[in-house]
Amino acid sequence: MIVFISGPMTGHPNYNWPSFDIAAVRLTWLGHTPINPAQIDRDLGLKPSDMGEALSRVDQGLAMLRCATVICMEAEAIYLLNGWTASKGARAEYRLAIALGLEILYESVGCSTSDEVTKEII
Repeated sequence: MIVFISGPMTGHPNYNWPSFDIAAVRLTWLGHTPINPAQIDRDLGLKPSDMGEALSRVDQGLAMLRCATVICMEAEAIYLLNGWTASKGARAEYRLAIALGLEILYESVGCSTSDEVTKEII
């Protein structure tokens, strides 16, 4: 299954890329094909020091649009990293995944249904 990884980046050390990379390895090990936004940024020649607070609103908007396009066109599921509910971008990606009827996967075992998550973020 093609799985888009979603989670918090802004405000985390190294823009939280290590968490995305670990999730990609875990998903690959489980037989899935991960879509890792941190790797997408690397492929574009970016590094964590290029990211974060220095990004303009336009750049952040373009990054979100790129992720939304990938989710719409390629993903069959979304994998939500711990702490995703504190991220505006990850919450938007979650809502898009729900609207598209994608399978929702969670890093945390304690949060396993969309009903539980919906109650948490409303």
